[in-house]
Amino acid sequence: MVTIEEKLLLFSKLLNQSMNQKYEEELHKLEKDIQLKIQNAKEKVDREAEEIIERAQRKAESKYAECLSKSKLVINKEIMALKEKYFQIFMDNLKTNLHGFVQSKEYKTYLDKNINRLKSQLKNHENSEVILCLSTKDFNKYGDYIKKEIDKKHRVSLKTTDIIGGFIALIPSENIKYDLSLESILEDNKTFIMQTLFDALEAGEYNG
Repeated sequence: MVTIEEKLLLFSKLLNQSMNQKYEEELHKLEKDIQLKIQNAKEKVDREAEEIIERAQRKAESKYAECLSKSKLVINKEIMALKEKYFQIFMDNLKTNLHGFVQSKEYKTYLDKNINRLKSQLKNHENSEVILCLSTKDFNKYGDYIKKEIDKKHRVSLKTTDIIGGFIALIPSENIKYDLSLESILEDNKTFIMQTLFDALEAGEYNG
């Protein structure tokens, strides 16, 4: 016959076994939940870290591109300033050579060609008053000669102006100007001279 004490002891054992089993199940479930949360947290941290790195890389690349662009702009400005400096030196040397040209024998031939060009232009302006602007040197040396060549069908007067050589013809009554000065040749060919000089400078850079 089973006593009450024995029944209580048996019940107590069964209860402990049930609680231990339930505890183990709950503990196992808790461990799985914790591991899952840790894994999710780790993945989230990894994603955030990757995003931070990507943003930092994009920012660094953008900054690098910006700095590179600014550097190129500065370099291009310096190159252009240097080219303009060389161009000015070249033009100054060319003007010096032109001053030498007006003292040469060939200059008279150049003047005769310009006189003929002007006479052709003046065919439609006969009997007009023509003012010829010459350099001081040409005024003294060739003024009378040029006036005589053009004065046959026009009223010609002479005046001095600040040019290297050649002359400028004005017809005040018609507000017409024929610029046959050496300066006009330089100005008309300025773009060509500049491009030719720059091409030569760049070719020199590439050839080392």
